[in-house]
Amino acid sequence: MLFSFLRSRRRRAIADRPFPPAWHDILRRCVRQTQWLDAAEAESLRRWIAVFLAEKRFEGCGGFEITDEVRLAIAGQAAITTLGLGGEWYDSLKSVLVYPGDYLVPRTTPLDGGGELEWREARVGETWSGGSMALSWPGVMDGGRLRDGPRSVVIHECAHLFDSLDGEIDGVPPLPGVDAAAWIDRFAAARERFEAALDEGRSTAFDEYAAESEVEFFAVASECFFQDPHRLARHDGELHELLAAAWRQDPKRRVPPHPARR
Repeated sequence: MLFSFLRSRRRRAIADRPFPPAWHDILRRCVRQTQWLDAAEAESLRRWIAVFLAEKRFEGCGGFEITDEVRLAIAGQAAITTLGLGGEWYDSLKSVLVYPGDYLVPRTTPLDGGGELEWREARVGETWSGGSMALSWPGVMDGGRLRDGPRSVVIHECAHLFDSLDGEIDGVPPLPGVDAAAWIDRFAAARERFEAALDEGRSTAFDEYAAESEVEFFAVASECFFQDPHRLARHDGELHELLAAAWRQDPKRRVPPHPARR
């Protein structure tokens, strides 16, 4: 109780500090969605970013230099996801590792007859259970500037963090005030519709990587929900409705119909 009170008081003090003028310019350049926020949303976002930057450790990997541009490009996109969550700072996240490009991770698979096949797989982002998030800087910038369609590696990894808030990453985030059983059933049906569209060669709102699992379906669909909500609503209005209930906001209200061209 005392720790929670002291933490809340400390966060209020951090959030009340003046936002450096240079940070406004960086956000305009690196997180395009910030230009569509109303005054209340913009103020909430600035306060959230101030706390996030004060509490999270940023580390450059492979010689990459961490600058205010790097920190704000990541924090700004993460902040967009929390506009409806009210005081959620992703406390399980302790550090953000930023690579100058795609990074390689070792992978293995067993072979028939014994032995293992080893290789290195390129990644653009990961969230680790120990409290770290790894990101590729080009992926961060492409998502922030809406240069990669409905994709954002930062939003994808934040979706995993949000998913984990109820104790496990299972593709079902916390659902206060929502009929959880009905939400889960309808979300499973949306995933089935998505997989059927892939099987039949029809166009989909987002990347086929979403078919990997329930967990990835939630994360990839959430990317599209924030980055191009009109696209998601056209392809599957019910899925858009479910994500709006989960994230407790509707980006379609503020994001223009063709965000990459505005």
